[in-house]
Amino acid sequence: MDRYIGLDAHSQTCTFGVMGPSGKRLTEQLLETNGKVLVEHVKEIAGTKHLCFEEGTHSEWLYELLKPHVDEIVVVQPLKSDGQKNDSVDAWGLAERIRRGAIDCTVFKAPGVYSEPRAAVRAQRALVGDLVRAKNRLKAIYRSRGLLSTSRAQVPSRRSPNRHIN
Repeated sequence: MDRYIGLDAHSQTCTFGVMGPSGKRLTEQLLETNGKVLVEHVKEIAGTKHLCFEEGTHSEWLYELLKPHVDEIVVVQPLKSDGQKNDSVDAWGLAERIRRGAIDCTVFKAPGVYSEPRAAVRAQRALVGDLVRAKNRLKAIYRSRGLLSTSRAQVPSRRSPNRHIN
């Protein structure tokens, strides 16, 4: 007996929607985002388990945590949605997508594989973003003082290059 599980994860809570092969909604559960609680809940679901959740902050952790307890696990790109988000609707939508085989774009999340490159890319993106913000703040300060700033503008140092220190 197949069970199709949609999981909508957030920092404090996770919403599970469990669906049968005909599309009948069997159970919906709101749980704390806690590894032990999540594993216990998945273990309680009877049958062949197909789990689907969206790529996000917790996706790598969830994949590694829940992979041993399900028969199939799929991580997908979040769909663009108009209007307000709803955790219950998102969980049921993910369960329905995996039940119908309507997953068009999956995210590779094998544990330990490519972990270092992923972390390096995340760090590089964060550093570039921080650098851009810092440069923009500095340019704003220049503009607020009536100074023209260019991309080649040099910030004067506190120490004069002609001064010798003994």
